[in-house]
Order: sequence, then C-alpha cells, then structure tokens
Amino acid sequence: MPRDASAVWLRAAASKVVVDRSVVLCQVPLSLIILVIGITGPILRPGLVSDPTFELGFSVILVLLAASVVVPWRELPRGTLLLVPVLDFPAIALVRAGAMESQPALGVLAIFPVLWLMRSSLPTWAALALTGAGSLLITAWPLLGAFDPALAHSYLGVLLLPIVMLCIGVAIRIMSLNARARELEIERKDRELNELLRAAIDRERVLTAILNTVDVGLTAVDAQGATTMTNRQQELFNRLAAGPDDDGGGAPSLVFGADRTTPLPVDRRPIYRALTGETFADQLVWVGDGEAQRALSTAARPITNADGALTGALIACSDVTELVEAVTAKDAFISNISHEFHAPLTSVLGYLELVLEDEHPLPPHLRGYVDVAGRNAERVLHLVADLLSTAGDQVRVHPRPVDLAALIEMSVRSNRLRAQKNRVKLRSDVQEPLWTLIDPLRISQVLDNLLSNAIKYSPDGGMVTVHAEESESAIALHVEDRGMGMTEQEAQQVFSRFYRTPSARRADIAGAGLGLAITRSIVESHGGSIHCASSPGKGSRFTVTLPVNGEVGRVQHPSMEESA
Repeated sequence: MPRDASAVWLRAAASKVVVDRSVVLCQVPLSLIILVIGITGPILRPGLVSDPTFELGFSVILVLLAASVVVPWRELPRGTLLLVPVLDFPAIALVRAGAMESQPALGVLAIFPVLWLMRSSLPTWAALALTGAGSLLITAWPLLGAFDPALAHSYLGVLLLPIVMLCIGVAIRIMSLNARARELEIERKDRELNELLRAAIDRERVLTAILNTVDVGLTAVDAQGATTMTNRQQELFNRLAAGPDDDGGGAPSLVFGADRTTPLPVDRRPIYRALTGETFADQLVWVGDGEAQRALSTAARPITNADGALTGALIACSDVTELVEAVTAKDAFISNISHEFHAPLTSVLGYLELVLEDEHPLPPHLRGYVDVAGRNAERVLHLVADLLSTAGDQVRVHPRPVDLAALIEMSVRSNRLRAQKNRVKLRSDVQEPLWTLIDPLRISQVLDNLLSNAIKYSPDGGMVTVHAEESESAIALHVEDRGMGMTEQEAQQVFSRFYRTPSARRADIAGAGLGLAITRSIVESHGGSIHCASSPGKGSRFTVTLPVNGEVGRVQHPSMEESA
C-alpha cells in the first residue's frame, strides 16, 4: 500500500476508534455487572449458570458488548447504535428471569439502557416510550404464559419498575437538556472569545504597523518603570541616548538639558516624571553626542486603572532638531539684523533732531516732512528694540520697592492722548498705594503695551478700564476693553511671538505681534502670570498677577525651550 494511502487509512481508523469508544463505554458498565453475576452466581445459587434463560441473557449481553467494539457505527446510518440499548432490555429480562429466585433486584440494571436512551438525540416521547416498554418487558417476562387471575392484584407490582424508570428518564432528559443548553452557551461564548481574540490579534498587528510607521517615538511603561511597549523610532532614540559604557540596566547616560551639554538628572527625565503621575508636553531634551545629537520634544500621560490608581505611563518623543536649529538661526538673524538697523536709525534720528534745532528755522512744509520722517524712524526704532528684546535669551529685571498704583496712573496719563484720538474713554480704578518689589521700567513697559493694545484694538471707540486690587499674596491688575475681541483659540495664542489675529490683519491694524510676548516675559520674570479672556465683538480682558513678596527672577523667552 502506498505511504499516503496508508496514512489516510490510519487517520480514518483512528477517528473511527475515537468515535466508537463512546459506544463501548456506554455498554461496558452493564456488561461488567452481568459478568460479575455470572462469575459469582454459582456460589450464591448452584445451577444458575446452567439455567438456559440466564445463559441466553448472559450471551446476548456479551454479544452486544462485542458488537459495540467491532461494528463501525460511524459508517452506519445515524441512530443505528441505539439498537444496543434497546436490545439490552430483553437481555436484562432474560438474566432477571433466570436468576429470579436468588437475584430478584436485577431489574434495576435497566437504568443503564435508560441512561443511554434519555441522553441520546431521540425525541423525548420516543425515548420515554422505549424506556417504558423496555422496563415493562423486564418485569413482565417471568409472567408471560403463566397468568393467574386469582393473583391479578399482585401483578400491579409489575408497573413499579417502569414507573420508576420513566421518572428517572424524565429527570435524566431534563438534566441532559440543561447540560446541552449550557454546553451550547459555552460553545457560543467560546466562539465569541475566539472571534474577539482574532480581532484583538488583528488590531494588535494594525497598531504595531501604525506605531512602527510614525516618526514619533512611543514608550509605555508599567508602574515600576519596566518597558511594556516601544516602537521602532523609540528604539533608535534609545540607541542614541545609550553611552559606550551603558550596560542597558540603568538610565542612559547621553541625555542632556536644553543647553545640549548639561546632563539631565534622572528624576527630571520624561519617563521618571511620568511615573510620578505628572502630565506634561514639550519638554525639550537632547540625546546623543557630537554630530549625531538630536533634540527631542517629549510629552507624557499617566495610565490609570478603573479605580484611578497609576498603572503606568505613555511617553512620546518627537525629533525637533531641525525646528530647534531653525528657531536658533532665526533668533540669531533677528538679533544681528536688529543691531544692524539700530545704529543707522539712531544716527538718522540724531541728524533729524539737529535739523529741527538748527538756528535757521525750516519752512513749515519742510518741517512737516522732517516730522513725518522722525516719527517713522522712531516707529522703526521701537520695532528694532522689540526685536532685540525678543531675540535675547532672558529678560533681566532690577526690582526695587515701587508704588504700582503710581505707575498705573502715569501710564494712563501718557496714553490718554492716544485714547482721545481713537475716541476711546480711558478710566482707572486703582486703590492706593500698592507697594511691591518690581522693576518700574519693565512694569511700565507692560502697562504701556496692554493699554496701547486695548486702545489700538478698539477702532470704533469704547471704554478701556484699568483696575488693580491687592490680596494677601498677590496684586491683580486688569486691563479691559470693549473692542474687537478674539476667539478662545486666538486668545490662547496671543502671547506667541509674531502672532496676529486674522481680524487684526483684515482691519489693517499696525503691529508686529511682539508686544504681548515681551509683556508675558516681563511678567513671568517677576514671578507673576498673565491671562487673556476674550470674546469676539465684546472685547478682551487681560489679567496680570504679581506676587506681593516680590518673587523675581529670570524667565526664558517663548521659544523651543524646556517647559519642565
């Protein structure tokens, strides 16, 4: 026989053996009991084995056992194997009739074919009919051909076994149906779980492909800091951050702060900040050294369970090297070009003043020309000064005790003429005095920027109000106008350098978008904060908060600096 044909035959035979095993297992218990009775019978009742009725029943049981082993039931029509339990009933009847005097209780062996029938796929009525008929055959067999009308009342005992077997059969069928229902439910849930598992595997493959496609490094860690997931881009960053002496068991050594040279302390690194439950964005770190060094903008979000407990964190790293270098180059260019403009502009203004102060007065029309040239030159000079301020790395302040209320009044007076030209009413509501530790020159610059903006962006007139109040720990300064206003998104960006709202550009309002960026830097250098609340068509409200205890320092300009 060819090898392939042999393999097919063996698989078919093995599958048949596995299926037919259930038939053998159902028949073996009854056969073993009958075999034990056949062995012990001569001891209990001499001559039992020689009883032809017992011998016939015993032989039928053995034949049925042999048939359950050798007959290929799977290849026969469905239901054929139920002939075995059906034929068990007359076999048990013969055995019981042959051993009636010594073993009258052998009728209970009917429980085995009853179990088989009631657990089969037969309709309930058919299984009960076979159960009742088979049980009645077992109890009525000894009485066949020997009916005595005088003992008719005692024949009622013949019905006891069928009734008991029918009750047992009903109970078995109910339990079988319940078990089948549970089995079907388990199979259904198993199919659903398999489908969910396949879907989860498919989603994991898609997610892995997405994570390995994006150019953002992603790392997920558990509550102990062990990495649970990382994508291909992050693995590249990790190799850059690893020093030559790193063994991979600790924190990488080539991780630096915003200055590119100072090693970043472990507790200030993104992954460790995230493990404390901190949420942050745009922390700038440098990894690697030499020409391979890269700037990473990092962000982190904690991962919590349903109870809110920290179970890990997700850290994202974006390569912003080109952006940082572009910002640095832009700042250098602004600084250089501003310095180049500053000297000739100062010279132009100086010579214009000399012309105006000459002992020979200019004709009125020429003097007007010079005045226009002077004003425009001063405007350009102010713009250059703003550019120089924003190009610097830090705003330096020189605080001293100052009455903030007096500074506010001075700024209001200096801006009143401009307000009148724009048909804007300028009003102040300040409690006096408001002593605090500030740099008067810088805070005056803040006030002038806020007031000039409020007036400038109220092209249709209106009211500009300055209000200040002191609490236990801070002084709050409010500048409110009823001008053009901004959307919430625009208000969030208004402190960014060179940002101007679309409505301001459409209205052709002059400006470079630097004043509020400088204002925020000055306020933050004093340890304070500034906030904008605005609504389109209703105006804006700028709130400056300064500490009364004069917590001053230095603040970095808005740029690609570390936000940690």
